[in-house]
Amino acid sequence: MSILTKIKPFKALFFILPALLFYILFLIVPIIQTAQYSMFDWDGASPVMNFVGFDNYVRLLHDSIFWKALGNNLFWIGCSVTIPIFIGLILAILVLSKGIRGAIVFRVTYFMPTIISLVAVGIVWNWIYHPSFGFINITLEKMGLSSLALDWLGNEHTVMPALATAGNWTYYGFCMVIFMAAMQGIDKSFYEVAKIEGASIIQTFVRVTIPLLKSTITLLILNSLIGSFKVFDIIYMMTKGGPYHSSEVISTYMFDSAFRLNEVGYGAAISITLALIIASCSVVYMRFAERNG
Repeated sequence: MSILTKIKPFKALFFILPALLFYILFLIVPIIQTAQYSMFDWDGASPVMNFVGFDNYVRLLHDSIFWKALGNNLFWIGCSVTIPIFIGLILAILVLSKGIRGAIVFRVTYFMPTIISLVAVGIVWNWIYHPSFGFINITLEKMGLSSLALDWLGNEHTVMPALATAGNWTYYGFCMVIFMAAMQGIDKSFYEVAKIEGASIIQTFVRVTIPLLKSTITLLILNSLIGSFKVFDIIYMMTKGGPYHSSEVISTYMFDSAFRLNEVGYGAAISITLALIIASCSVVYMRFAERNG
């Protein structure tokens, strides 16, 4: 057996080695270090790190703000799993319909919010929600409904729905494009058979289109689930978790604990807990989707 034959099995390893090293250095190592920091009481700057074991995690279990933040994450999941996916599916159907002129313009227009920086989105929606000169309140006042004008981001009862609306606005275009790609890949013979059988448009949509898009819907729901737990920038840009932690989510609470309150150990514990929650929910959902697929 020649030397080249012996080396051949290692060719694949040689090609994946740069990506593997990058993955280990910039993902695996930071995760391990974060897990290590979560065992200490440390301000991030002091040379002294006090080992406290699992005290940070015990404190987390009794932290009312953490549980409130988790509840807000669950609210965000409920909104992002339903609204943008539903709107994206409807838009995909409309844009792919025959006889629509300028369909490419609609596609680009609906997809534009997806590529805009969430920082810019936060600034724009802050203006829209502004209690004095915001578009919503001015419109309500001109319609004679000034009693409905609110401080949308300063009210504990309206801040999360307002933030979810702004966040979902950036996601429905992505859902539309994914649904369009999936629908264009559906064999036309399914629709021809449904037409021959006398199925109406609604029956065709429910009994043909939806079942064939099941894997796509599963993908989008999983993506929404993970993204909803990781949501940070648009909330921090618009409210920083206020007022009175009413819009706090786990990621903003983690950031505040680690970098504003200088409790790096506690912030690391929140980070590890968030990672475990995301992993657990993803596994459970994928198992559920496989069993019902």
